Amino acid sequence: MWQLPRLQRLRLDRVTARMRLIRFEKACFKHRNNSSVLGTTPSNPKENFARAIRCPDDEINLSSASLNAAAAEFPDLDVVAYQGLIAKLGVQVKSHLTAHHSIYDFVDVMYDVIFEEAGFKGNTKDYFDPNNNHINQVIDQKTGSPVALSILYMEVARTAGVLVDGISLRKHFVVAVGDGDDKLYVDPFYRGGLLSRKECIVSILGKDRVDGGDFDDLERKFLRPTNKRTILRRLISNLKVAYEKHKRYELALSASERIQLLDPSNLGNLSELAHLQTKVGNFGDAVDSLTQFLDRAPAGSNTEQAESALRKLKSLTAQGKENSES
Repeated sequence: MWQLPRLQRLRLDRVTARMRLIRFEKACFKHRNNSSVLGTTPSNPKENFARAIRCPDDEINLSSASLNAAAAEFPDLDVVAYQGLIAKLGVQVKSHLTAHHSIYDFVDVMYDVIFEEAGFKGNTKDYFDPNNNHINQVIDQKTGSPVALSILYMEVARTAGVLVDGISLRKHFVVAVGDGDDKLYVDPFYRGGLLSRKECIVSILGKDRVDGGDFDDLERKFLRPTNKRTILRRLISNLKVAYEKHKRYELALSASERIQLLDPSNLGNLSELAHLQTKVGNFGDAVDSLTQFLDRAPAGSNTEQAESALRKLKSLTAQGKENSES
């Protein structure tokens, strides 16, 4: 049976895929223009974020949760439309994969689509720009933080039908593709570069503790997949730190409130929440947060500083009530 030469078939496949993507993009554009009619713009970002994480960890949709987290600062953000843009990248990746592709084939296609064609890269010039941790801004500006770009990579891969895990390093975040001897560690912040498992483990433990170690054992202990709530917490914690560095305390407080929704039992964030509430003058809320902190603190904990802060806050709230009544 006569067939087109291989190069011509590949070109034809790419043209066909491109035409599908154009139709898909037009549908997304039409949807975005009609979003106010369809009601996709979040009416209450905090409630929408809480709803997105109110399920078992493995059922959390990372793109939905991270976009709803961003909606607290971007109230007109169309979550569904941005999910469509992520899906478009996934469709493009899937169109270039054969039925029996290898892990290396997949990583190569992801590199071509996300980093070469779309132009995503880590923001090395302004690492603490808060927009690096808003997925909508990452998509618009094509730059972001390690964890935000890893979320994008994971969600594009999921749309393409491939499972990719997030991997927390000490001061970095990467993804893992495949398993066993075929596992590859990919660094989305540095445009999809590959890392060895030794490089990843050294990032966590330091070189001195790794030399001569059993890498199979170290990999099992320290390079386990990160659960989705932890990934989202890392994303929003980065955002909180960035806002504090820019002295934008109202927005840092908003980020801390979302962390509290993700991890209500975390005493460290409860203390930070009280600190930020005090910074913006929400003394009554700070009293509630510190009271919860002290109620939950383990027996024997050093709580003198928190108790002193609580006494001062109660005094301030009492003065405020007296002034408002006079």
